[in-house]
Amino acid sequence: MHRFLQRILKKSGLDDRSAPDDFTWHAFLQKVSAIIEDYEEDRYLLERALEISSAEMEALLASSKESFRQRMEALLRVIPDLIFYIDEEGRYLDVLSHGKEKLLYVPKEQVIGKTIWELFPEEYAHIFDTAHKQALEENRLVTVEYAMDIDGEKEYFEARIVPTYQKEAGKRTMFGIVRKTTSEVRAMEYLKVIRKIFKEATEGIMIAPLDGSKPEMNEAFYRMIGKERDKLERFTMKEFYSMFPKNIGKNIENAIRSIGNFQGEVIIKRERDGDLLTWLTIDSIYNENKDAIYYVAMLTDISEIQKSRDSLRYHATHDKLTGLANRTLLFETLDRILPRTIRQKEIGALFFIDLDNFKEINDNFGHKIGDLVLSESAARIESVIRETDLFGRLGGDEFLLIVEDIQNSDHAMHIAQKIIEAIRKPFEIDDLEFEIGASVGIALFPEDGKNRDEIVQHADMAMYRAKEEGKNRFEFFSKKLDLKSKIHFQIERMLKDALKHNGFRLLYQPQIELETGRVCGVEALLRLKEEVGEISLPSHFIPVAEESNIIHDISRWVFEECCRQMGIWQRQHGISDLMMAINLSRRQLLDETWIDFVVEKLDEYEIEPSRIEFEITETTMMKTKKGGYKMLKKLQALGCKLAIDDFGTGYSSLANLKHFSLDKLKIDKSFIDDILTNESDLAIVRASVALAHALGLTTIAEGVETAEQKALIQTLGCHEVQGYFFAKPMDPADLLEWIRK
Repeated sequence: MHRFLQRILKKSGLDDRSAPDDFTWHAFLQKVSAIIEDYEEDRYLLERALEISSAEMEALLASSKESFRQRMEALLRVIPDLIFYIDEEGRYLDVLSHGKEKLLYVPKEQVIGKTIWELFPEEYAHIFDTAHKQALEENRLVTVEYAMDIDGEKEYFEARIVPTYQKEAGKRTMFGIVRKTTSEVRAMEYLKVIRKIFKEATEGIMIAPLDGSKPEMNEAFYRMIGKERDKLERFTMKEFYSMFPKNIGKNIENAIRSIGNFQGEVIIKRERDGDLLTWLTIDSIYNENKDAIYYVAMLTDISEIQKSRDSLRYHATHDKLTGLANRTLLFETLDRILPRTIRQKEIGALFFIDLDNFKEINDNFGHKIGDLVLSESAARIESVIRETDLFGRLGGDEFLLIVEDIQNSDHAMHIAQKIIEAIRKPFEIDDLEFEIGASVGIALFPEDGKNRDEIVQHADMAMYRAKEEGKNRFEFFSKKLDLKSKIHFQIERMLKDALKHNGFRLLYQPQIELETGRVCGVEALLRLKEEVGEISLPSHFIPVAEESNIIHDISRWVFEECCRQMGIWQRQHGISDLMMAINLSRRQLLDETWIDFVVEKLDEYEIEPSRIEFEITETTMMKTKKGGYKMLKKLQALGCKLAIDDFGTGYSSLANLKHFSLDKLKIDKSFIDDILTNESDLAIVRASVALAHALGLTTIAEGVETAEQKALIQTLGCHEVQGYFFAKPMDPADLLEWIRK
């Protein structure tokens, strides 16, 4: 309006500021009225302007209020906190919880108008009341931290009490801003745990920033790298890499740079306390731009694990009894050195050593004495070989010696002789004295084989050759031995096939009582069927069977077949008085289950034990001794008869007759063949018969082929005979026909 008057005055020329007189003033007023009337349009415009400005102001105010409300809602929506408007009595006047109603302890409509004492348990209400009073009294922000169990979960909160100058119903007011801090609290607790783990972990941990600042390391890390915290001013990853063996640190650094991590066994070279074997893991930590900002290295001391691994490895590769290398280590070594020997055109030798007569010591004096003999034998052999040679126990009383880089076969021969001489000396153990020997087979490599199996097999063959040649000696492998081994293998395979496919048969040779001429018994003789192979005589295949342990199954088949046949003769033909003579091998005398098998089959086929006569050679008795004695006594207690076979061809004959309670003495065919022309054979037969009579034994001569031999043997007082003069070995049907005739 003031501006409007100024404009009128200006237009009327009344802009003089001096005070007018009465006339002038009256004229002025009239003139103003006239001007106003003249300028009614301006007045109208003024009124309209004022009206419009008022409406716009109201619209602007309304718009401003709406904008403020929207901004407040947006602000409350993004603020994670709950905001409460509270009076000094702790009464909730308003709750600003847009979009966060689920965080309320109770629904919003139940909060407004209630006091803290009505909403919370007393302990919490007391905490809040104290904070409210403190904020109002001191007129400042007060912060309270507390935890509450909500829906079975422990939740953490932080409340900030802010006093205001606003009053409601005459009471002072405050804002309560509550934030849920569970995740932060748990994160802090987690960080505390991490820090504790970092500090107290037995693993060494290093966190190395890539900005060049000093890495952070725990005590275990300092200990493992062999450095003290207070004496280590600075430490970098480059220094860390330098603590590993040459090139290892460089390889680790390259791995980190290329793929961002490394893990593996490494040895830390320490200035004191010696080297340390560790398992190292290094990982890169990346920022949001995928740039590496930290390296985290972890060291685990695996020296004790390595000791355990070494111990396990030792026990897996060494013989428990002697401490020598076992089969595993021996074969691994051969596999490793053979290619090198071939490549470098050197000569090596494998010695296969077997103790002679050790079995008798074990059988007669027990495993304790046997183990002491084995240990002493191993020590003796070790004393005459080089430390660089690998000597080990293959199993039982068999040993292997691997010697690299020998000059020639004479060198190998010299080593074998020293071994034999070392074993030849008497053993004195527990007031007992033993004398054993060593048979040594030698195979040179790569001449005698280019792989482990060939070398071991050829040395084994040479060792068996040494035993066949008299024991306590050495033999080199030769092509001739190889041929013999192949024949041995063929026979072994043939025997196994015969067991699987019913390839054996039994023939029976009658035994005649000289005084009455009656058939008193038969001897069961094993043969291979013609379709199995050309080898049919037991003298050709029984030694192979005994060496390969096939004799165990063959002997059981023979005994059961004999029992089965006797049962047929007894039930179907009324023949119940024949004695069945069956050869017994060394394996059966040492087989503790043999007696149970015999009892089982006798019961199964209803055979009287007294009709079974087991024949044992002198050599078999000497080789089994203590173990054989026990089995023979069990067979005799069962009621079976015992005969000594091939009498006079073995050794210690009189000692055998003294120790064994025998029933029959069988004179070997070799003495009968020339009894008519050879005075020595005649004297041996006469003495054998006389000795048998003196001991109360029945005598039987085998291999009688002429009437003259029969007559002479009868005059000497022999009780029984068998041989081609009476009958050849026959199958069961032919035998029955022969008996009838």
